[in-house]
Amino acid sequence: MSFYRSLSPLEATYIATETPEHTPFTNQYIVEGIGKLDLEQWEEASLKVSKVNAGLNLQLKGFWGWRYWDHGDTAPRVTKVTTDWDGLSSENAPDIFRPFDSRKGPNAEIILIENPNATAKILFRTHHAITDGMGMTHWIEECFRALRNEPLLGSTGTINEWDIAKKNQIPEEPTIDGNCISLSPISQNPEERYCRWIRCDWPGKHTKIVPKLILASSTVAKNRHGNDSKTLFRIPSDLRKYNETGSDFTMANASGAFDIETTDESTVKSIQRTIIKGMRNKSDLAVFPSKMYLANWLPKAMFNAKAETIKNIHSSGRYRMTGTISYLGEQSLEPFSYDDFVAKGRYGVPISLENRGIFIGASNTKDMLSFSLGAPKALVTHEELIELGNELLEAYNAL
Repeated sequence: MSFYRSLSPLEATYIATETPEHTPFTNQYIVEGIGKLDLEQWEEASLKVSKVNAGLNLQLKGFWGWRYWDHGDTAPRVTKVTTDWDGLSSENAPDIFRPFDSRKGPNAEIILIENPNATAKILFRTHHAITDGMGMTHWIEECFRALRNEPLLGSTGTINEWDIAKKNQIPEEPTIDGNCISLSPISQNPEERYCRWIRCDWPGKHTKIVPKLILASSTVAKNRHGNDSKTLFRIPSDLRKYNETGSDFTMANASGAFDIETTDESTVKSIQRTIIKGMRNKSDLAVFPSKMYLANWLPKAMFNAKAETIKNIHSSGRYRMTGTISYLGEQSLEPFSYDDFVAKGRYGVPISLENRGIFIGASNTKDMLSFSLGAPKALVTHEELIELGNELLEAYNAL
């Protein structure tokens, strides 16, 4: 075991929220398809991948600002379950969404899910503190390369979001969050904890996906709470584009975000222009204030909201943000298949955040937009979340 890389300030905030019962900042991605999932075959493939992607085999060491990621022998765990869960929502899910322990590890795992009455599924999970969405995509594609006996790309980079931010001029005056409405009525059960999610598949060819999802979400929220209410959306972005050309791929968290507030005058085109302008101005770095490094030294309690605080948020109906919309882009299903398995779909499981109204994790193929829609349980029942998805689709189709 030896030092691998530093713990970034953003990762420190993710670590602070983990408890023995719950790890809200967990990346989870499901690939479903037709075929046989052989446990031994997957174990061998996972081990091959972990040997050339050391960022998967990490354990947290040290204390306070001297914490770091140690490279050890905690390779991703691979297990297999048989269940009647359909994978279309968090309802009746088997005990597979367990918390991570950043110090004990492993902080990544693969769960092979077989259902005699539904398509087979592969669930990829990581503690968000070791990697982000693009890191997850790299890892998943590496696993399928190994299963096809193709050369692996590997990853040796260790640069994180704070390293990138320090090398670039951080824009001033980030968007102020707070006092935002949700897409749902004010909670009638504010004591309810944690989140639920459903899967949504919208057939067809889709363009301008992120601006449309933002505007559709804003429309639903303002129809429910009034046009004078504040709607703010966070759009995660990949900061690796700011690295030098030819830099080794890093599995570390290297994500920033655009915060976009909508108004009565917002249109798909105006939101798209705002995103393009933000990319030119590197506005996705504005979420990292100059004193962000202090997160490594601050006590855990500052990032871990108490149950009473969350209850008060739900009672007020005012959130830090209306929602987070994460989009991984258009991808073919071909990279997620091998001889014994043909992929038919893929989708993410939302981050379990209770200080915003919704979370959408989306990606698409040439003829299907697939995403998971998540929300605090205090805001919606399972049936109400399905209805919210229908409202969102109606608003989206009207654009």
